[in-house]
Amino acid sequence: MLLGTNNLPAPLVIRCNTLKSTRGQLNAALASQGAESRETSYSPTGLEILSSPGIRALSAYEQGWFMVQDEAAQLISLLLAPGPGENVLDACAAPGGKAAHMAELMGDRGNIVALENDYTRIVRIRENIGRLGLKIITPEKGDATQYREGPFDKVLIDAPCSGLGVLRRHPDGRWIKNERIIAERAAVQQRILENCANLLKPGGVLVYSTCTTEPEENEGIINAFLTSKGGYFTIDDPRPFLPVHAATFVDDTGFFRTFPNGSGMDGFFGVRLVRTL
Repeated sequence: MLLGTNNLPAPLVIRCNTLKSTRGQLNAALASQGAESRETSYSPTGLEILSSPGIRALSAYEQGWFMVQDEAAQLISLLLAPGPGENVLDACAAPGGKAAHMAELMGDRGNIVALENDYTRIVRIRENIGRLGLKIITPEKGDATQYREGPFDKVLIDAPCSGLGVLRRHPDGRWIKNERIIAERAAVQQRILENCANLLKPGGVLVYSTCTTEPEENEGIINAFLTSKGGYFTIDDPRPFLPVHAATFVDDTGFFRTFPNGSGMDGFFGVRLVRTL
């Protein structure tokens, strides 16, 4: 089923900028501009675009009413649940979709450091947050394996990964991805997690996520991390922070997983960790 779904076109999903509009208002605005959309099943701010004259041709896009972002990616920011006034690190931020979503959840009050080690990708972050009209995001060039600022109330690590959960969006991956890439990504993921965990305040929350389905990059990373930390971190149940229907993607261990077959969303993994000491 999963292999077959990866051969189908991926849906085009957007996230409503709730600081400028509601999902219902955005849906009506898109209809008036020649686009057909419908509400997503799991994200409370998502719309699936069924037809349009082109995303960039829509005035709602130019006015910053929405950003293109898959529904599963929208749920990751809800796992972290950042609040107004908090100091937040988005450790692997480009193109800025999750940082923007977090700013919206925070009412654009507080501070978000959007860390990215590629300057050309920082330009994309700035373009996106400028169009959306967000003020609390500070793009910063830096390496998440070595970054030393902080401490932060909350940290999001949307780690660089093999991307096998979004294979239908990047079909060339069938020919260029292999076991070596998974091992290389896992090594980097472990270093990012170990470093960024040290930037979190006691009692703070860290969400680790990937857009891959491979356990070596997901459960394996988290289990090794928790073993090494000797009780300093614990898995927190993320279901209270998710819409009721989306909470079904969390298993009894607290791991959040989505797959293209069944839900129709991209393949994502997420876990909510609390620093206890």
